Amino acid sequence: MRKLKNVKNAVMALLAGSAVTGGAAFAQATGNDYSGILSGLSTSTAITAIISAGALLAGVGFAKWATKKVARFFG
Repeated sequence: MRKLKNVKNAVMALLAGSAVTGGAAFAQATGNDYSGILSGLSTSTAITAIISAGALLAGVGFAKWATKKVARFFG
């Protein structure tokens, strides 16, 4: 369970870091005009990241379940 929490924290840190660096790059390029930051945000990227993180978290539980199910079948 601890490894799963570490994976979750790593994914969240990666997402947060990407958002901060992307926002900083847009802010430097546009000066004080914040429209560049807002137009640079993509909902599809955020949705993809959330779905990917969910797949990582769900994959571990599914693997455990599948292993136990096969072990019970043959055991």
